[in-house]
Amino acid sequence: MSAALKTTLLRNGAFIAFLLIATFWIGAHINRSIFIDNDMFRHALDHRSLLSFLHMRYMTWSGRVVIEAALAETIRYALFWKLLIPFCAVLLAYAIWSCTLRSSLKPAFGIPLVMGLFLLLPHEVTEESVYWLSGFYNYLLPVSFAFFSIRVFLRQDEAGNTMRFLSLAALPIGCSIEQSSLLLLFCTVISTAVSALGRRRVSLYSALYLTLAAILSAIVLAAPGNGRRYIAEIGNWLPEFPQYDTLQKLSLALDRIHRTSISPDNHILLPALGLSLCFLAFVKQNRGFQDMAAMGVMLLGLMLMLPTHLLGPLRCDRFLYDLNWVSLNTYVAFFLTLCLFVSILWCALSLKNAATLLSFLTGGFIITILTGLSPTIYASSHRILLVLDLTLLLYTCGMIHTLLTQTRARFLR
Repeated sequence: MSAALKTTLLRNGAFIAFLLIATFWIGAHINRSIFIDNDMFRHALDHRSLLSFLHMRYMTWSGRVVIEAALAETIRYALFWKLLIPFCAVLLAYAIWSCTLRSSLKPAFGIPLVMGLFLLLPHEVTEESVYWLSGFYNYLLPVSFAFFSIRVFLRQDEAGNTMRFLSLAALPIGCSIEQSSLLLLFCTVISTAVSALGRRRVSLYSALYLTLAAILSAIVLAAPGNGRRYIAEIGNWLPEFPQYDTLQKLSLALDRIHRTSISPDNHILLPALGLSLCFLAFVKQNRGFQDMAAMGVMLLGLMLMLPTHLLGPLRCDRFLYDLNWVSLNTYVAFFLTLCLFVSILWCALSLKNAATLLSFLTGGFIITILTGLSPTIYASSHRILLVLDLTLLLYTCGMIHTLLTQTRARFLR
């Protein structure tokens, strides 16, 4: 063994050990008891070719061609996805660290911190989007590639040609489902627009990236199967869905967001709100009325997460149905949820990398709201909240970065 290799292993030994432990830990938690869709994809190519299967799915059910090709071809190989799931978790952690903590924590500390915070995501969300095989392929896999690709795009001035090429290569996977493709387009278009307002020229890389992302997203969103699936899912899950107007449909999505915002299991929201309160109360200078209002809303949000019945009318911990539409406390609870996310956005305005945090947070919230336009808003259960929860994770890391840099600056005075 060369001296350089020995030095590298000694210097990064703890980090390498962490990666190995994380790989085994995640692999041990993969849930094989959730068999929905897994068996269908495992036998999808028994009597037909891959192209025939993908064409059938594209025309009758889904535009997720890349993901379903990967599912059909690889789900039979346990070693493949046992390594791929931890890889995507580390890739996601790297992307979030690079977007937020890069200048305050070395990767050997920052990436494990992000992965530790990842474990705070609601169990129902990770159970369906990480540890269920079909859920992983349809959620964590494309979302992790999308976060990585966005990260390179946002820091393209610092990225070399290799990283730019990898970000482009990640697009077919990152844009392979609706939520991750819309988040990617939202964040990168906003970044490009801000650059254009600053009279900066759009680079060739940016133009190529946005064009490719738009084409790949259009392929997914314009699939004929989406329309057929929409009609079929109405009959399967929500027959009254066509009778709802747009505001009612969006209320269903807000209902989903509200339920997760008051859930005691949503542990990632606890550090997000707790660190925000610390920042507003002890770090931010020249606090105004908006800051005090945000602190009040966040305190109320923390109280609503407590397993108590004292604030039952404000919690409104039931899904919309029947007479709930005309219940006043339903809309009071929804209003408080909106105020909570507006307060988080307001706090993000004062943080370092505010533009990045705001684009992710706003994009995650809008994309989750748009799921209300689907009749499977409840049938899709908790996995549709993964993107929103990950943007809260990214915000939490941005808050940690700001508190670390502010604290160091004070001690160095």
